[in-house]
Amino acid sequence: MARLLLITAAITFLSAHAMAQTGPCSAGIQDPPIFALVTGNPVRLTFRDTVRAILSEPSVTIAGNEITVVQTEYETLVAPPVSCNSQSVSLGDLPSGSYTLTWKYQSLSNSPLETFPFAFTLPEASPCVPGMSIQPGSPAAGQPVSILYSATFRGFLQTPDVAIDGNQITIDQPAVIADPAFPGHVPCARGIVQMGSLQPGYYAVVVQSNSGAPMSDAFVVRPPTRGRAVRGHSS
Repeated sequence: MARLLLITAAITFLSAHAMAQTGPCSAGIQDPPIFALVTGNPVRLTFRDTVRAILSEPSVTIAGNEITVVQTEYETLVAPPVSCNSQSVSLGDLPSGSYTLTWKYQSLSNSPLETFPFAFTLPEASPCVPGMSIQPGSPAAGQPVSILYSATFRGFLQTPDVAIDGNQITIDQPAVIADPAFPGHVPCARGIVQMGSLQPGYYAVVVQSNSGAPMSDAFVVRPPTRGRAVRGHSS
């Protein structure tokens, strides 16, 4: 009963707190979109993208390790204003393994308009290593950048809010304290945020929560590799 009251109070606090946070769409055009994943039970995914369209609610289809999420664009007589397409979907209780997810915009005639890919891996039961990691370790411009983080004795309640201010990335991850399910068990909360491709430069990352100390890391996005020019020979 005490744990139920704790979680209920935490959800109430976090809902009010999230309303005051700035998400990726609030500061202008969000392109490419941002995916955020909480690998709990169920697995929960958040997708945020700036659009100029009227879209349906997302529908989810899972076939083995391939996940497809579709939103249909409705026709309008005038161009809709720019808005933030912020969606959260449940992927259910997924087994461990690697998954590919495709988020699609399509027309009423089912013609594809835009597709956005996202890949993630759910680890098998393994010791929890708290902290943060960046994948790939040395990203280049044009490569999607994923931020992975985990915390022991924590449970993530929902997918995080992500704010980008210049070269500062702030991930606000709601969490509560989690008790061991049995002696020797270490609860482990895991989250993934995919930032898409970033401009070259130095980036600082902070994952903060209402439960536990913040985690911080940094990475550098390298400029794109230029191909060497081939000089022709005249005869």
